[in-house]
Amino acid sequence: GACDVNGQQLDLRRSNSWLLKVDEVPTGEVVEAMLINVIAPFVLTAKLLPLMQGLPGASDGGKRHIVHVSAMEGKFYRFKTPNHPHTNMAKAALNMLTRTTAEDLKSKGVYVNSVDTGWINDENPLDKAKRYAEAANF
Repeated sequence: GACDVNGQQLDLRRSNSWLLKVDEVPTGEVVEAMLINVIAPFVLTAKLLPLMQGLPGASDGGKRHIVHVSAMEGKFYRFKTPNHPHTNMAKAALNMLTRTTAEDLKSKGVYVNSVDTGWINDENPLDKAKRYAEAANF
């Protein structure tokens, strides 16, 4: 399919889950968001930790890193909209995974952090994204 300036496939649907509220998000979409953003990082951390600790240099102060990719959707602040609650809660859960493992794993020579890549793509459907871009002179 057609791609945007970042090489991402264009979303040609009239609506997507980015615009949906809690009672509109399909259960499968919620499960997928949690699997990708929380369950996979949790399982990978748990299963790869023994390997990371066994790497050369791990016992002599060598540093190992786990970097979670978060987003502003995971922040707790008062200017939340009711849209895309499933991505908000998935990123918030990922941030909690970072917070609850970082201190413990640091003592094992593994440093856990989250990064927010910043705005990359407009998640809105193409027609709405185009209107926003035109209004902002992008």
